[in-house]
Amino acid sequence: MEALSVRLRAAGAAPIVEMGFLNYSQPLFAEAFARCVQQGATEITVVPYFLVAGKFVMVDLPREIEAQRALHPQIAVHFADAMRFHEGLADAIVSSASRAREPREWRDILKLAPEWCRVDVACPLFGTPRCPASQPLTAEALA
Repeated sequence: MEALSVRLRAAGAAPIVEMGFLNYSQPLFAEAFARCVQQGATEITVVPYFLVAGKFVMVDLPREIEAQRALHPQIAVHFADAMRFHEGLADAIVSSASRAREPREWRDILKLAPEWCRVDVACPLFGTPRCPASQPLTAEALA
């Protein structure tokens, strides 16, 4: 996501480009929206980075957008569709499939978790030895 944001900024895709997450990563959608407003945005286009319009796109993201509209009624908000099929994306998926790994390597992505992780008791890894945000868990971290 960060690499995509950097590329969008470099391409001048919009005057302001921020990324926000709906789940356990940072920054949260509301924080990214607030940063756009703080930078002077008067119009925000939300582009969901999902292949299909599932629960996150159809339920969670609209709820987040409506909350931000209520907080910032002066901001015009547009909501793009999920990506769906595109030849370039299909090529990327074929390329990814050619780099498939053995099951024992599937969880290597967890090594990157500390870069994006935040304390969230709803996270399925929270409190486990693989959770960098709760190691060691302190009262301060839960505040």
